[in-house]
Amino acid sequence: MIINTNKPTLKDRVYRQVIEMICNGQLQSSAIITEKQLTAHFGISKSPVREALIQLCHDHVLTSIPRCGYQVIQINGKDVHDLTELRLLIEVGSLPKLIEKTTPEHLKRLHELNRQRENPTKESDVWSSWNRNVEFHLCLIEGTHNEYILDTLSRVLSSCTRAYAQLYALQKETVVLPNDKTHAHPLITEAIENHDLATAQSLLHNDILRMESQLL
Repeated sequence: MIINTNKPTLKDRVYRQVIEMICNGQLQSSAIITEKQLTAHFGISKSPVREALIQLCHDHVLTSIPRCGYQVIQINGKDVHDLTELRLLIEVGSLPKLIEKTTPEHLKRLHELNRQRENPTKESDVWSSWNRNVEFHLCLIEGTHNEYILDTLSRVLSSCTRAYAQLYALQKETVVLPNDKTHAHPLITEAIENHDLATAQSLLHNDILRMESQLL
Protein backbone atom coordinates (compact mmCIF):
# COMPACT_ATOMS: atom_id res chain seq x y z
CA MET A 1 0.00 0.00 0.00
CA ILE A 2 1.48 3.34 -1.07
CA ILE A 3 0.05 6.13 1.05
CA ASN A 4 -0.63 9.49 -0.55
CA THR A 5 1.50 11.76 1.60
CA ASN A 6 -0.13 14.92 0.22
CA LYS A 7 -3.69 14.05 1.23
CA PRO A 8 -3.64 11.25 3.81
CA THR A 9 -7.00 9.67 4.56
CA LEU A 10 -8.37 9.10 8.05
CA LYS A 11 -7.34 5.47 7.69
CA ASP A 12 -3.77 6.56 6.82
CA ARG A 13 -3.66 8.87 9.85
CA VAL A 14 -4.82 6.14 12.23
CA TYR A 15 -2.36 3.66 10.68
CA ARG A 16 0.60 6.00 11.12
CA GLN A 17 -0.32 7.18 14.60
CA VAL A 18 -0.78 3.63 15.92
CA ILE A 19 2.77 2.83 14.72
CA GLU A 20 4.03 6.04 16.35
CA MET A 21 2.30 5.04 19.61
CA ILE A 22 4.13 1.70 19.48
CA CYS A 23 7.48 3.34 18.77
CA ASN A 24 7.20 5.90 21.57
CA GLY A 25 6.12 3.30 24.11
CA GLN A 26 2.46 4.27 24.44
CA LEU A 27 1.46 0.81 23.20
CA GLN A 28 3.42 -2.09 24.69
CA SER A 29 3.40 -5.60 23.21
CA SER A 30 1.44 -6.90 26.22
CA ALA A 31 -1.37 -4.35 25.87
CA ILE A 32 -4.72 -5.11 24.26
CA ILE A 33 -6.35 -2.31 22.29
CA THR A 34 -9.85 -2.27 20.86
CA GLU A 35 -11.58 -0.62 17.96
CA LYS A 36 -13.77 1.25 20.46
CA GLN A 37 -10.74 2.63 22.33
CA LEU A 38 -9.10 3.88 19.13
CA THR A 39 -12.35 5.37 17.86
CA ALA A 40 -12.63 7.38 21.08
CA HIS A 41 -8.93 8.28 21.07
CA PHE A 42 -8.97 9.68 17.52
CA GLY A 43 -12.49 11.08 17.73
CA ILE A 44 -13.56 9.62 14.39
CA SER A 45 -16.03 7.02 13.12
CA LYS A 46 -15.46 3.27 13.30
CA SER A 47 -14.94 2.72 9.58
CA PRO A 48 -11.45 4.28 9.10
CA VAL A 49 -10.30 2.80 12.43
CA ARG A 50 -11.45 -0.66 11.35
CA GLU A 51 -9.75 -0.25 7.96
CA ALA A 52 -6.49 0.82 9.63
CA LEU A 53 -6.62 -2.13 12.04
CA ILE A 54 -7.12 -4.55 9.16
CA GLN A 55 -4.11 -3.04 7.37
CA LEU A 56 -1.99 -3.13 10.55
CA CYS A 57 -2.79 -6.83 10.94
CA HIS A 58 -1.99 -7.44 7.28
CA ASP A 59 1.38 -5.69 7.74
CA HIS A 60 2.17 -7.78 10.84
CA VAL A 61 2.11 -4.82 13.21
CA LEU A 62 -0.91 -6.09 15.18
CA THR A 63 -2.54 -9.45 15.67
CA SER A 64 -6.28 -9.87 16.12
CA ILE A 65 -7.42 -11.67 19.28
CA PRO A 66 -11.04 -12.82 18.86
CA ARG A 67 -13.51 -11.25 21.31
CA CYS A 68 -10.71 -9.27 22.96
CA GLY A 69 -9.13 -6.80 20.54
CA TYR A 70 -5.68 -6.32 19.01
CA GLN A 71 -2.18 -6.86 20.36
CA VAL A 72 1.17 -5.49 19.20
CA ILE A 73 3.32 -8.18 17.58
CA GLN A 74 6.69 -8.60 19.28
CA ILE A 75 9.64 -8.54 16.85
CA ASN A 76 12.16 -11.30 17.57
CA GLY A 77 15.73 -12.02 16.48
CA LYS A 78 14.69 -13.98 13.39
CA ASP A 79 12.48 -11.08 12.32
CA VAL A 80 15.46 -8.72 12.60
CA HIS A 81 17.63 -11.06 10.51
CA ASP A 82 14.89 -11.35 7.88
CA LEU A 83 14.42 -7.57 7.80
CA THR A 84 18.16 -7.10 7.38
CA GLU A 85 18.25 -9.60 4.53
CA LEU A 86 15.44 -7.73 2.78
CA ARG A 87 17.19 -4.38 3.35
CA LEU A 88 20.37 -5.72 1.74
CA LEU A 89 18.39 -6.88 -1.28
CA ILE A 90 16.53 -3.58 -1.60
CA GLU A 91 19.21 -1.03 -0.77
CA VAL A 92 22.45 -2.62 -1.98
CA GLY A 93 20.60 -4.07 -4.96
CA SER A 94 19.29 -0.60 -5.89
CA LEU A 95 22.70 1.08 -5.93
CA PRO A 96 23.43 0.56 -9.66
CA LYS A 97 20.16 2.25 -10.60
CA LEU A 98 20.60 4.88 -7.89
CA ILE A 99 24.05 5.87 -9.16
CA GLU A 100 22.71 6.04 -12.70
CA LYS A 101 19.74 8.23 -11.77
CA THR A 102 21.05 10.38 -8.93
CA THR A 103 20.85 14.14 -9.42
CA PRO A 104 22.72 17.12 -7.93
CA GLU A 105 19.58 17.94 -5.92
CA HIS A 106 19.47 14.42 -4.46
CA LEU A 107 23.16 14.54 -3.55
CA LYS A 108 22.63 17.93 -1.94
CA ARG A 109 19.92 16.47 0.34
CA LEU A 110 22.21 13.60 1.32
CA HIS A 111 25.06 16.01 2.12
CA GLU A 112 22.68 18.11 4.23
CA LEU A 113 21.56 15.06 6.22
CA ASN A 114 25.21 14.16 6.79
CA ARG A 115 25.93 17.70 7.98
CA GLN A 116 23.04 17.49 10.46
CA ARG A 117 24.31 14.14 11.74
CA GLU A 118 27.83 15.52 12.25
CA ASN A 119 26.48 18.55 14.11
CA PRO A 120 23.70 17.21 16.35
CA THR A 121 21.73 19.49 18.65
CA LYS A 122 22.27 19.44 22.41
CA GLU A 123 18.97 17.59 22.74
CA SER A 124 20.18 14.66 20.59
CA ASP A 125 19.60 11.24 22.12
CA VAL A 126 19.48 7.63 20.95
CA TRP A 127 16.10 8.21 19.32
CA SER A 128 17.10 11.30 17.33
CA SER A 129 20.25 9.47 16.18
CA TRP A 130 18.17 6.46 15.13
CA ASN A 131 15.71 8.65 13.25
CA ARG A 132 18.52 10.45 11.41
CA ASN A 133 19.80 7.06 10.34
CA VAL A 134 16.40 6.03 9.00
CA GLU A 135 15.96 9.38 7.24
CA PHE A 136 19.28 8.98 5.42
CA HIS A 137 18.43 5.50 4.11
CA LEU A 138 15.00 6.61 2.89
CA CYS A 139 16.49 9.68 1.23
CA LEU A 140 19.12 7.48 -0.39
CA ILE A 141 16.52 5.23 -2.01
CA GLU A 142 14.48 8.23 -3.16
CA GLY A 143 17.26 8.60 -5.73
CA THR A 144 15.95 5.52 -7.58
CA HIS A 145 12.73 7.45 -8.42
CA ASN A 146 10.78 4.24 -7.79
CA GLU A 147 7.83 4.70 -5.42
CA TYR A 148 7.35 0.96 -4.91
CA ILE A 149 10.95 0.41 -3.80
CA LEU A 150 10.71 3.42 -1.49
CA ASP A 151 7.38 2.28 -0.04
CA THR A 152 8.73 -1.23 0.64
CA LEU A 153 11.85 0.13 2.35
CA SER A 154 9.72 2.52 4.40
CA ARG A 155 7.73 -0.43 5.72
CA VAL A 156 10.86 -2.45 6.46
CA LEU A 157 12.44 0.45 8.37
CA SER A 158 9.18 0.98 10.24
CA SER A 159 9.47 -2.60 11.49
CA CYS A 160 13.13 -1.98 12.40
CA THR A 161 12.04 1.10 14.35
CA ARG A 162 9.47 -0.95 16.24
CA ALA A 163 12.21 -3.46 17.08
CA TYR A 164 14.39 -0.59 18.30
CA ALA A 165 11.50 0.70 20.40
CA GLN A 166 11.23 -2.72 22.06
CA LEU A 167 14.98 -2.75 22.71
CA TYR A 168 14.94 0.78 24.10
CA ALA A 169 12.00 0.03 26.40
CA LEU A 170 13.79 -3.01 27.83
CA GLN A 171 17.39 -1.79 27.93
CA LYS A 172 17.45 2.00 28.27
CA GLU A 173 20.57 1.87 30.43
CA THR A 174 22.61 -0.14 27.89
CA VAL A 175 21.56 1.53 24.62
CA VAL A 176 24.52 3.67 23.55
CA LEU A 177 24.33 6.84 21.47
CA PRO A 178 26.25 6.15 18.23
CA ASN A 179 29.18 8.40 17.35
CA ASP A 180 27.64 10.46 14.55
CA LYS A 181 30.96 12.04 13.59
CA THR A 182 32.51 8.72 12.54
CA HIS A 183 29.53 7.45 10.61
CA ALA A 184 29.69 5.77 7.18
CA HIS A 185 26.97 7.89 5.57
CA PRO A 186 29.30 10.64 4.28
CA LEU A 187 31.54 7.96 2.72
CA ILE A 188 28.53 6.28 1.10
CA THR A 189 27.42 9.64 -0.30
CA GLU A 190 30.92 10.36 -1.62
CA ALA A 191 31.11 6.95 -3.33
CA ILE A 192 27.75 7.53 -5.02
CA GLU A 193 28.83 11.00 -6.10
CA ASN A 194 32.00 9.51 -7.60
CA HIS A 195 30.04 6.69 -9.30
CA ASP A 196 32.14 4.19 -7.32
CA LEU A 197 29.66 1.31 -7.19
CA ALA A 198 31.90 -1.29 -5.50
CA THR A 199 32.83 1.04 -2.62
CA ALA A 200 29.24 2.23 -2.18
CA GLN A 201 27.99 -1.37 -2.05
CA SER A 202 30.60 -2.42 0.51
CA LEU A 203 30.00 0.59 2.75
CA LEU A 204 26.21 0.32 2.59
CA HIS A 205 26.30 -3.43 3.23
CA ASN A 206 28.39 -2.91 6.38
CA ASP A 207 26.22 0.01 7.51
CA ILE A 208 23.05 -2.12 7.30
CA LEU A 209 24.75 -4.91 9.27
CA ARG A 210 25.81 -2.36 11.89
CA MET A 211 22.17 -1.31 12.23
CA GLU A 212 21.21 -4.97 12.70
CA SER A 213 23.80 -5.34 15.47
CA GLN A 214 22.15 -2.44 17.32
CA LEU A 215 18.85 -4.30 17.26
CA LEU A 216 20.32 -7.59 18.43
